[in-house]
Amino acid sequence: MKSLLRILYVIVIYGFTLANVAGGEAHFPRTFLTYENAYSHMNILSSDEMKGRDTPSPELDSAAAYIARKFSSYGVSPIHGQYYHTYSVKEFDLGSPTTLNLHANNIVHKFQLKNDFIPFSNSGEGRLSGESLVFAGFGWVDSSKKYDDFASIDVRDKIVVMIGGMPAFGVPRQTSEGEGRERGIRTKVHNAQLRGARGVIIFSNPLLRMKLRPVGYPFPSLYPALSGQKMPLVYDDGKVESMPVVHAGENVASLLFGSVESLRSLVTRMDSLGIPQSFDFDKNIKVENFTVTFLAKKTTVKNVMGIIKGAKSKGEYIVIGAHYDHVGFSRPQSTQKDSIFNGADDNASGTTGLLLLAQSMATIANDLERDIVFVAFSGEEKGLYGSRAFVETSPLPLQQCVAMFNMDMIGRNDSNTLSVGGNSRCRELAELNEKENQKMSNPFIIKYDAEQFFFRSDQANFAKKKIPVLFYFSGEHADYHKVTDEISKINFDKLLRITELCGRTAVKTANLQVRLPYLPQKGDE
Repeated sequence: MKSLLRILYVIVIYGFTLANVAGGEAHFPRTFLTYENAYSHMNILSSDEMKGRDTPSPELDSAAAYIARKFSSYGVSPIHGQYYHTYSVKEFDLGSPTTLNLHANNIVHKFQLKNDFIPFSNSGEGRLSGESLVFAGFGWVDSSKKYDDFASIDVRDKIVVMIGGMPAFGVPRQTSEGEGRERGIRTKVHNAQLRGARGVIIFSNPLLRMKLRPVGYPFPSLYPALSGQKMPLVYDDGKVESMPVVHAGENVASLLFGSVESLRSLVTRMDSLGIPQSFDFDKNIKVENFTVTFLAKKTTVKNVMGIIKGAKSKGEYIVIGAHYDHVGFSRPQSTQKDSIFNGADDNASGTTGLLLLAQSMATIANDLERDIVFVAFSGEEKGLYGSRAFVETSPLPLQQCVAMFNMDMIGRNDSNTLSVGGNSRCRELAELNEKENQKMSNPFIIKYDAEQFFFRSDQANFAKKKIPVLFYFSGEHADYHKVTDEISKINFDKLLRITELCGRTAVKTANLQVRLPYLPQKGDE
């Protein structure tokens, strides 16, 4: 019944809306969408002087100041008197004490940091003592396969021991497949935390590694000579994680399982049977001292924002966004070697489009039924931090935001194709975009194949707030996150056409008489 009602709503309201844009029709102006303008912005944002616009860095601040100056010069107003929306991040390194001591058979086994165990970057701080241990297989839960490593065990107030990766479910493993160490670690830890665990110890899959070597995160204090190594960076939400999470090696495995071979046999059994093999360790094995300590430094980071007030606006607004940060630079062994990740496509291209749209739309404020907010996000490369901060501490009422358009990597690959994401969450918005595409002098072949990248870009945080979104993306390429992502490889014609399409659709959305619906998808919650 709900589906039927929604269909009727869309037919009646949406059909009426597109045919009856309130007030005078606002046409998107192309005046400022020129090669010269686009090149000028990108030449600054992706220059060597910007040193890859890392979050945080003085060069990121320089890029922010450039964007704010341009907003001001175009007549894009600050929001509540500010062009900067700020939030905090924390950089951290390992501190002392960081220890893993286990008590077994009346003997205290003291394991060595770096040689026997290394914390992950998503570990919490804390000191544990006296806890028992439980083996939770891969720490995996898959309802579609009716698989749950936690179903037969109680992990509350215990240390959970896990294997990296996921079950093979009877399919032979390829030794070259890797174990997806980073992929899934946060999910595993979250699974344990939800069930009341106090700490987590993870081993590499012994079927994929001849030698179980702890890797965890290569903290600068452990690897001071490692070229270009940086401290982990986390979003500062005011919470302090208190669950230690470490990656352990052979010596720890031998104590817990008797030998690495015993662990290998156990994992082979889990793989072949596709059935969890979880169990409690011997009660004689307990934690003597499990401690992780961090040294943290808090830094303030900037999003850059501005607003065009629609002359007929009643307070609702749309957001057009692009992240302006990239991944910085490395320390090359040779001074003759390029070490700067300029990030021309990722994402000086989207930021360039944002600036072009700000300049263009400032000229049609009198024809807009809603306000248009422009946001250049920082911290996207670190975990969508800037957009997360914006939706969590929005300077404007978030319930008044009717749509969000995001441009991320819009300057490469085939000139005639465009990847779009978000269409399944608001088909009406996607159809509006398609209609505007067909009105262009050189329309794109639109492909809805960006879903695999959806949660890797800033529109995802708006989607989680049930705001209709469109994600414009020209696809990955061989220069992604490499020093070769430079302005010389940008397809400026494609960049300008994507910018125009985004602008045309945004203007139409700003002047719709009613708000468009939102249909949640998996992962949006």
